[in-house]
Amino acid sequence: MSETQIFAVTGNPILHSRSPEIFRAAFEASGLDNYYYLRFASSRAEEIVQAMREAIVYGFNVTSPFKEKVIPLLDDLDDGARIIGAVNLIVNEGGRLKGFNTDVMGVEQAFLENGVTLAGKKAVVLGAGGAAKAAAAALTGAGMDVVIINRTFKKAEFLAERFTCRASLMEGLGKEIAKADILVSCLSAGIDIVPVHSFRQGLVVLDANYGETSALVREGARNGCTIIDGREWLLYQGVKAFTFFTGLQKPPIEAMRKTLYEKKEFKKRNIALIGFMGAGKSTVGHYLSEKLKMTFIDVDSEIEKNNKSSIEEIFEHNGEEAFRKMEAREIERVAGMPGRVISCGGGAVLDKDSMNYLRKYCIVIWLWAGIETILKRTGENKTRPLLNVNDKRSEIETLLMLRKPYYAYASDLFISTDYKKPEEVAARIYNESDKFLTN
Repeated sequence: MSETQIFAVTGNPILHSRSPEIFRAAFEASGLDNYYYLRFASSRAEEIVQAMREAIVYGFNVTSPFKEKVIPLLDDLDDGARIIGAVNLIVNEGGRLKGFNTDVMGVEQAFLENGVTLAGKKAVVLGAGGAAKAAAAALTGAGMDVVIINRTFKKAEFLAERFTCRASLMEGLGKEIAKADILVSCLSAGIDIVPVHSFRQGLVVLDANYGETSALVREGARNGCTIIDGREWLLYQGVKAFTFFTGLQKPPIEAMRKTLYEKKEFKKRNIALIGFMGAGKSTVGHYLSEKLKMTFIDVDSEIEKNNKSSIEEIFEHNGEEAFRKMEAREIERVAGMPGRVISCGGGAVLDKDSMNYLRKYCIVIWLWAGIETILKRTGENKTRPLLNVNDKRSEIETLLMLRKPYYAYASDLFISTDYKKPEEVAARIYNESDKFLTN
């Protein structure tokens, strides 16, 4: 069996990201059965690097707010990332973590592949963050006259100096757009600053925020502008990232595009917590159910109650196979119940049917804990049958390696619980998932 390769997109927030769907389609189309792509809910840039140092994740796509914050923690940058001052891709090159910026290619290809030439034209870039840097680099590099506009003029001026272009005050926005061929917005979702009278036929508009149709895109389309879907930027930066991750020079672009443009509503009625023993599923689950005002269910506790025996006794008298069948039946019973936070046993992921039940009805969250954390939390606890061995460390390492692809297959999101209080983990999950839960 080939070694499991896990890749992920990280940011804060991140559950909304479409990247897992795109890369999973690409891996499947390329026959890479041992490759998985997840969402990693990091709260600090240090967690991104830790996940790579511990070989949990082999490569990251990086989104806001970490594109700049992670740079000091890396071993190396490619020239593009160094010039731009932001990374959106990190790969492990022989133990050294190297940052890249594929957003530059994403911006340029989004226009060129949709029939828009760039050289000799004028562009207005709104914003001054990591995405705006990539847009400015791509468009100036393509021979365009670029002006950067941001509410904080000093930030716009700093970018303009870096990329040898101009900066303009916000008051001049309407006049600059009136003379422009292309308008690229890298502003946060919901910010609407472009005057309606600035839109006209012939202006090409690209909004980097692709999640929902923005006012910018609506007004632009209504007034005859050519709209380049923001998903094109996401697609083409992903195409380059796919090559870095896999080494394959011909990414399955059409499979990636088809998946990206499919309308999928990500709404679930429950949350399921999976992960190795000692990861904190039960404790986090209690806090989370209180915050969400949902009912907490611990699958192991339900099995014990139904059988009037402890998990240890069930293993001893009935064996692991019998226990797994009980576990699968219990998951099938509770997965579809509305308004539940479900804590699953560490080995529940081994049953694919059970995981498919969870994926159908639940936002599935993998709680990750490192070996030292697991050892500390499980201690001398004798109620965990699989750890009643002399060499607990080796057993944990073996089980984690075995279960890693199963956790990766099942989860919508994963989060490290190392060095975190359970209420902190619960709060992060709450902030990520609340708007994706049905009543």
